[in-house]
Amino acid sequence: MKKHFFFKSVYAKFAVIFLGIWWFLHSVTFGVVMRILAQGGFTQNSENRVFVRAAFVRVTNLTGITFLLSAIVGTILILIAIRSIVRPIKRISSASKEVAKGNFDIYVEPTSRDEVGQLTTNFNEMAKDLKAIDVLHKDFVANVSHEFKTPITAIKGYANLIAEGQLAMDQVREYGEIVASESERLSNLSSNLLKLSELDSHMVREQAQDFFLDEQLRKAVLLLEGQWKKKNIEFDLELEEIRINAAEHLLQEVWLNLIQNAIKFSYPDGLVRIELMQHSCRVLVKISDHGTGIKEEDKSRIFERFFKGDKSRMKDGNGLGLVIVKKIVEISKGSISFDSKHNEGTTFTVELPLAYENADQNPLT
Repeated sequence: MKKHFFFKSVYAKFAVIFLGIWWFLHSVTFGVVMRILAQGGFTQNSENRVFVRAAFVRVTNLTGITFLLSAIVGTILILIAIRSIVRPIKRISSASKEVAKGNFDIYVEPTSRDEVGQLTTNFNEMAKDLKAIDVLHKDFVANVSHEFKTPITAIKGYANLIAEGQLAMDQVREYGEIVASESERLSNLSSNLLKLSELDSHMVREQAQDFFLDEQLRKAVLLLEGQWKKKNIEFDLELEEIRINAAEHLLQEVWLNLIQNAIKFSYPDGLVRIELMQHSCRVLVKISDHGTGIKEEDKSRIFERFFKGDKSRMKDGNGLGLVIVKKIVEISKGSISFDSKHNEGTTFTVELPLAYENADQNPLT
């Protein structure tokens, strides 16, 4: 173990490299000088030969002393230089151990602008990003726990009341409906969490295929007929006949979520307008309502997980619908935007390519 320690040290490695280069250069220099002096000693007369030999001895002594001093001074200088390189690396190494323990509140001060300084800057950015991810993870877990806890508590409470057998039939029916409603809410939350997890990890395996987008939008409206009839909402459809190559079932989820939101936040006897048009190689889908709209302070957060802007509708959703919509649109190589005025209405605009570069390519991988 000890015999390998020397080669594990950066100091030792650089010292060996320096001494190797130093020995090679000085050996060549010494050899050349000795060769010249030796040749001069054998080609001159006897008087000069004595002089040359004396000079040879002096040069040998001086060269040896020079070699020794240069080796000592050079080794000291290179170790000092290495120390300035190794010190920040050791700080990064120590900080990385803290990060491995889960401590992301750490910062290493850059001391240079070279490669080591760049490494330090990159490390600090990594720690900052990991801290942000950790905060999101903790918030996500807290939100999931809260979203599950509320309906489970309600189900447990009403189920216990029903099990006691001391309620009138109308109360049993009412509480049974609440239990069914909260169970449906749990089921939707579980489905959305699973769907979001699959989208985040790219586990969804759906091939792009050709289909008519206008027909898909009409089908989405029909599927939600029960909801918009309750509020007596009318639809104004202006749909061009457009054939698109995309993940059909995933986009169906987009339209269902957006139309459902338009119905949910529309006033009774309101109007929802859906437009479909083509611009060059891309298509635009606009879904507009004349309802409550989005408050100015909520606009930057509507795509956050579990965010619910309208507190009066806390039980109408779980704050994951628009997150899923945005995720599907992005992996479909499209974009989503919105324009909204509080108490006037909201328009969501989805832009998608007509087809992927390769129709056989899975857009989610």
